[in-house]
Formats: sequence, C-alpha cells, structure tokens
Amino acid sequence: MHMRITASLLLGAWLAGTAVVAWVAAENFFMIDRMLDTPVNTAFAAAVDKLPHGEARMTLRYLSSELNRYYFSAWGWIGTGLGFALLALATKLGGRKLQIGLGIMTAISALMVLYLTPQIVDVGRELDYVLPTAANAARAPFGRLHGIYSSLELLKLTIGLWMSVVLVRGGKQP
Repeated sequence: MHMRITASLLLGAWLAGTAVVAWVAAENFFMIDRMLDTPVNTAFAAAVDKLPHGEARMTLRYLSSELNRYYFSAWGWIGTGLGFALLALATKLGGRKLQIGLGIMTAISALMVLYLTPQIVDVGRELDYVLPTAANAARAPFGRLHGIYSSLELLKLTIGLWMSVVLVRGGKQP
C-alpha cells in the first residue's frame, strides 16, 4: 500500500509540475506585455521610456525566453527522473498496464530532454532578436518543434491521467 501511495504522489507531482511549468512559461511572456502596457513601478516606466521604441520589449522577451529554456530543460530532467523512479515502483507493484504506461511516459520524457528540448533551445536562440514581422520561414522550424513538443506533453499527460486511474484502482484493470 505504501508503494502505491508513493507512486501516486510521484505521478501527481509529475503531472502537476508539467502543468505548472507550462503555465509559468506562458505567463512569462504575458507578463511582459502587462508590465509595458500598464507599468505599476514608476522607476521601471521611466527606465523603459528612455529606451528606443521596442527595445524594452525585445530585451524582456529575451530574458523570458532564457528563463523558459532553463525551466523546460530543468523540468525535463526532473520529469525523466520521476519517470524512472515510477518505473522502479511499477515493477514492484506489478501490473502490466502500469509498467507500459509509465514506460511510455518515461521514454517520451527522455526523448524530449535529450533530443527535442535542446533543438528547441538552439532554434529559439536564433530567433531571439528576429523581429516578429520577419518572414515566417525563419520561424517555421521553431513552430514545428514547439508543436511536436506540445503534442508529446499532451500525450504524456493523457497517459499520466490513465496511470492515475490504474493506481487508484489498485491494479484492478478494466
């Protein structure tokens, strides 16, 4: 029973962490617009006013991008570690569906952290100072990689929810 509770907590942390990192990454970019459109700090507003038009937005977007790159890279390694820990627990708990589901989630995480995330980081850094009005061809590779990443995250979350049901049922497979 303790292993099942531990597995449930680890899986819950993995799923919640994934959602939180996605939310934080989106908010990092939305916060820039809020700060520039309606600044609440007069010193910040005065400093921004001294910069050439658009310079503050590009600089803050660069900072936000670097933070997001760090968060996704770090969370990728943490998630992969959680996956391997869950796989170890799943072998002790038994249940083929649990082992397969967690195995797929861990494989997806490993693929993302070892291959996909580094590619997104590299392509994203090439775009950091490309104007938003630049040709779509410069942005297309990033869009494709981001779409693949998002799709894999949704697949992993879906499987994770299924694994939650398997854990709650205590191995009684439907």
